[in-house]
Amino acid sequence: MGTGNFNNTGPIKTIEPATTLVDEGKSLRILTELPGIVEEKIKIDLENHSTLVTIVASDSTNPYKKVITIPYEVRFSKKRFSDGVLELILEKTNPDTL
Repeated sequence: MGTGNFNNTGPIKTIEPATTLVDEGKSLRILTELPGIVEEKIKIDLENHSTLVTIVASDSTNPYKKVITIPYEVRFSKKRFSDGVLELILEKTNPDTL
């Protein structure tokens, strides 16, 4: 009989990070806690007619994923990552009609 490496820990569970969404009138601010992550390991997707934001990040032990549905269309404006907190600023594409 052959031997093999079997990992009985099961599938890796994705962590949904704590996230705060702040409506600032003409823009939205998203703050997401990603402790232990380096900025190069963060992927941000703005999709579905710019109303769906997906944040994926991982290190060797912690895979994070957060999907945020936004009730109006936005476009990416700024990104900042400091002390384990990702800050995104998204501009509303037509704030006067909201």
